[in-house]
Amino acid sequence: MPQTNEQSIWVRVFAQIADIVMTVVAFVTAFALRTQIRTTFFFGSAQAVESYYNALIVAVVVWWLLLDTQKAYSQVRRAALSRECKIVLRTVFGGTVMLVGLAYVMRMELPPRSALGLFVVINIVLLCLNRVFFRFLRAFLRQEGALSKTILIVGSGEKAQRFLTQLWNRAEWQVDLVGFVELDAARVGEEVMGAKVLGSPNDLAGILHAYAIHEVIFSVPTRQLEECTDMLALCEQEGVDAVILSDFFSGLVAQVDAEILYDQPVLIYRTTKHKEWQLLVKRLFDMVFSGITLILLAPLLAVVALLIKLQDGGPVLYWQTRVGRWGKEFRFPKFRSMVVDAERLKTQLLDKNEMLGVAFKMHDDPRVTKLGRFLRKYSFDELPQLWSVFKGDMSVVGPRPQIESETKRFESWHRRKLSVKPGLTCLWQISGRSTISSFDEWVRLDLAYIDNWSLWLDFRILLKTIPVVLSGRGAH
Repeated sequence: MPQTNEQSIWVRVFAQIADIVMTVVAFVTAFALRTQIRTTFFFGSAQAVESYYNALIVAVVVWWLLLDTQKAYSQVRRAALSRECKIVLRTVFGGTVMLVGLAYVMRMELPPRSALGLFVVINIVLLCLNRVFFRFLRAFLRQEGALSKTILIVGSGEKAQRFLTQLWNRAEWQVDLVGFVELDAARVGEEVMGAKVLGSPNDLAGILHAYAIHEVIFSVPTRQLEECTDMLALCEQEGVDAVILSDFFSGLVAQVDAEILYDQPVLIYRTTKHKEWQLLVKRLFDMVFSGITLILLAPLLAVVALLIKLQDGGPVLYWQTRVGRWGKEFRFPKFRSMVVDAERLKTQLLDKNEMLGVAFKMHDDPRVTKLGRFLRKYSFDELPQLWSVFKGDMSVVGPRPQIESETKRFESWHRRKLSVKPGLTCLWQISGRSTISSFDEWVRLDLAYIDNWSLWLDFRILLKTIPVVLSGRGAH
């Protein structure tokens, strides 16, 4: 499917790296094998592989470009092994021809013909073996649920059933079908291909709120696509990707990608930027940053934990259920900065809420302990969340995660902030969180981050967060 999770990105990058490594291994092995053959049959002159590293570099680049151009690393469909091997053959033979041509243009010395021939044969074998290995790897990951996706299909007719059959038979993902939405309300409750028709278009919002749905697939007759406009707008509003099995075009969202998906032309409506390599770099940074920071701050974390325990004997950590990407819930740890029964006392303070909207905020909250005020001023209470970042539930930079009771009161457009992974810091943190009194304004900052996301933006936010935290400005 078009949306990508971290596991699929890792598999795709791993496959590309493995092909590069196998190409290098094939090149070096070809020279080693040539040397053994030459000493046995006494032909040619001795040649060192080090003399042809420039040709190897060109070959690696050409091979990678040819494989990528032929969508050899596509996660969209599960191709037959014979097709993958044909791609390998076209790549190696075509790449060899290009290598010879580039060597002539660049006046680069090519390896001996015997070494080049051995390289071609060995490279084909190793790249085909790579395909076999990754087929088993993806099958294992699908079985373990790592490559999984939850979908909702609008329409349950022959077109939808044909698509679903192809999806289950050929998709790289393990696809979990929540159910169907039918334009005809009279069909609600019917069972189709093992799943129920959950509702009509008016019920879509409730269904999106009830399930952690990755994508909504629109599979209705072309003549009925116009009736889906409001549902498409709702998917955009709530940050859920929409896939339309048609050549139907609409300007509902900013980013529309046209692809051939399971032999059918589709338009993919994305509400977040889809840059796989940047997402991979972001995840690598999250892991390295959180891991190193947790190790370096271990003594400080121990001291803070001891002070909290000595304060009143209560628990050190406060665990709360928060809502992450796609509405998936996760356990969210903080150093406890309030009295033990803070949640019970909150109901008595709701009339003193200073934040307009669903979130609760109170400047002089009587539930906060003396130590807690210090921890909050310098954001020490947030440090345990580095573990959530390391696990992958959160990111270093991203919209702050909301509690479940707040997301239930979200307006539809608020929910688009759930289309990305939550973070420790975001635009809200560096834009004067203590002065923002409207939840709508808070969400607008989060959506501005989502719409303009890049690695450079993350870096700038992180740099601006450091002085805000150290100075104690904008304490929550």
